[in-house]
Amino acid sequence: MEPKKPDQAQAQKSDLDPLASNEPLGVVQSMTSFYRYDPYAKRTVENPLTNCDAFVSLLKCVIGTGILAMPLAFRCSGIVIGVLMSALLMVLLTYCIHLLISSMTECCRRRQVPQVSMPEAVRIAYEEGPRWVQCLGPAAGIMTSCVLVIGQFLLCSVYLVFVAKNYKEIGDYHIGKVNEGYYVLGLCLLLLPLFLIRQLKYLVPLNILSNILLYAGFILIMYYLFSGLPSIKERELVKPPIEWIEFFGIAAFSLTAVGSMLVVEANMAHPQNYLGLFGVLNLAVLFILFSNLFFGIMGYWRFGESVQASVTLNIPQCEM
Repeated sequence: MEPKKPDQAQAQKSDLDPLASNEPLGVVQSMTSFYRYDPYAKRTVENPLTNCDAFVSLLKCVIGTGILAMPLAFRCSGIVIGVLMSALLMVLLTYCIHLLISSMTECCRRRQVPQVSMPEAVRIAYEEGPRWVQCLGPAAGIMTSCVLVIGQFLLCSVYLVFVAKNYKEIGDYHIGKVNEGYYVLGLCLLLLPLFLIRQLKYLVPLNILSNILLYAGFILIMYYLFSGLPSIKERELVKPPIEWIEFFGIAAFSLTAVGSMLVVEANMAHPQNYLGLFGVLNLAVLFILFSNLFFGIMGYWRFGESVQASVTLNIPQCEM
């Protein structure tokens, strides 16, 4: 038998062992080695949330004072436009959350770390981008932190003012007129102990109780919404486009809670179950959307053009 030539032996060895070749790795081989790191497998959470805990926490984070303003939003858009734009806004929001979390996971893979925050992900994205934007990474991370802090602060401020105004309505009827600032101060003192709880797992029982009380209150409000319903023909299905801007502002406040959605995913025991077609996020978003649509339609149907910023303000004071 004729002995193999060195070139033939080297070629056969290269066929059997791709890594023995001196040629650079192809795109497929590079991507295969690139995605070997799994951030979810490396992530450790001190007190992780189950899928059910995450679902309950999402409902509590998103459904709140904003849902009581949805009738006003439908007054600005009309019933048909309100339904269509609410669904479109929620689809856009959910897609953006999917894209954001996927991008943060990609940043974890590139830096070989189990978890990053949103400001860190923005900084890494700039540093991994074109050369001319890499120097903007630290500034972009700081700016993202500022936006998150200011946004959460304003949301909490709106919440406190809203709750204080409703308590003032009750207090003015039963006790007498008191400055609204005292109600805000009292609520801050009552909520301060809850603000000191840093672990979401410890807040799950309170979230469950809060959701039960929240929907119990919605049922009581529905009593006033279903009593004396006029004909649906008296309500407008489509409003002029100039009024849709106010609808977007109210609906965005009611349907969005980006910071809370990211925090819930970061504290899950199985974060890979958060996204996906039947993931925790999509199921919670679907429930939230139907709740807001139902409340908004019924509130506008009942009170029409006289609906106020919060539908609870339309309830007669003598009934409180």
